[in-house]
Amino acid sequence: MIISLKDNQYNATPWNEATNDDALLDEKQQELLKKISGISLKELNASKDFGNFLVFPSVSAKNELDDKDCIFKLVGQDSAKPSFFTGNVMGFFRLGDDVQMRITSRFDSSEKNYFLHYMLHKVCNVAIVPQETDSEQDDLFDFLYYLFPKYLSDACRQGIYRAYMNRECNDANVHGSIDVTRHIRLNTPFNGKIAYHTREYTTDNKVTQLVRHTIEYIRSLQYGSCVFENNEDTRDNVNDIVASTVSYNRNSRHQVIAQNLKPITHPYYTAYEPLRKLCLAILCHKKMGYGADTNNPIVGILFDGASLWEEYLAKVFEDHKIDLVHSNNRDRENGVKIFENGGVYYPDFYKKDSRNSNTIKECNGFVLDAKYKQLYTVNEEKIDGDEGSVETAGGTNFHFQRNDLFQMLAYMHTLKASNSILISLYESCNVDVANSLKFSKDTGKGKSALGYGGEIDIIALPICSKVDSFEEFSNYMRVMEETFIARIKEFL
Repeated sequence: MIISLKDNQYNATPWNEATNDDALLDEKQQELLKKISGISLKELNASKDFGNFLVFPSVSAKNELDDKDCIFKLVGQDSAKPSFFTGNVMGFFRLGDDVQMRITSRFDSSEKNYFLHYMLHKVCNVAIVPQETDSEQDDLFDFLYYLFPKYLSDACRQGIYRAYMNRECNDANVHGSIDVTRHIRLNTPFNGKIAYHTREYTTDNKVTQLVRHTIEYIRSLQYGSCVFENNEDTRDNVNDIVASTVSYNRNSRHQVIAQNLKPITHPYYTAYEPLRKLCLAILCHKKMGYGADTNNPIVGILFDGASLWEEYLAKVFEDHKIDLVHSNNRDRENGVKIFENGGVYYPDFYKKDSRNSNTIKECNGFVLDAKYKQLYTVNEEKIDGDEGSVETAGGTNFHFQRNDLFQMLAYMHTLKASNSILISLYESCNVDVANSLKFSKDTGKGKSALGYGGEIDIIALPICSKVDSFEEFSNYMRVMEETFIARIKEFL
């Protein structure tokens, strides 16, 4: 049974739309659904009671996620045909042995999930082309390979993992305690060697061995080179791991997996725990995919859509050398203090004023905020409202919401920004990017603030649904990015 949903569905999706199967949920399947209904990503990451989930970006499961960021919420929990509410979370996972769930982006009408593939391609520096297959299982494994370079990079920023290892040696270079029993067994008659054991603090340990086995496994795949050769930092990280694991033995893979089943609790090497989980998921992919872990049968991979959209835009700006500060409320970087005795806030992208003018209109500060929601409509249709609600579109195509306006006014006042832009998305059937990218400033439908002044606008980036291949979709997105960057440069 396959249950297919779109993200951010605040009007409950009924059972007959979520599945094409006439079968009903049995009692066990109902209990599994209820177990994770309404559970936030933070809770999923903190507890093993809900199953084995990988969450990307990994830091988003630890810091500053709202409680409403859950996988789904059930309507009619005791029914064999429940309905589903969804939020920002996308993903692929299994319930037991016979139920698969897919939550994909509402901006991507393609069954191949080209938009999600492309964002991960951009953020993770991986040049994998999604497989043109109808297998739901391949969806899950494709995305696992996307994440490996990103998780490896995060871990290597903390340095190569070091740990104490006990080693048994038998050579003439004694630098440990002599093992008399083993020496007599191995070196009689005497052959010039001494059997001894030693304890070393080394980078060649069970964790780095697990990473090395994962690297070698991916290299053996048909598209393995695409994972590692697309980015210089990834190649350097792989070379560092290879150089650190001199005792690597291909035949010891099962032993290494068994040694790494327990979580990493080191207070410094925190980024290695998500990497460990990902490595086990890749190396044990058959067991993971078919729910062989009877204690935790719920397994899969989840994506925080809002975080991924923000990281994607950050990568686009970086690639085009747009000099903006990227703050991040999930790892608390580059925040802005709005009140003298208050907390720190995090506009997604900004440039501080350099003119020190007395009025905002004369300042050159600039604020951009990534909104993973629909603020532009083509026809009279439902749009994303404030606080997880659904609103009916009015006569205008651009929809400024109260909370967004107040947020941008606060940032503009503090940063002395004369312009601010909300970057949103909408699904388009037009392959002509020039006519598809929508900017409220072009139609005079932006918001001009009174008092100190300033302009608030919306840019709606089109996600084309009329493409036949990932290559065609990628070309479309690259043209769209160039058009988008050209509009942003008008304010810099």
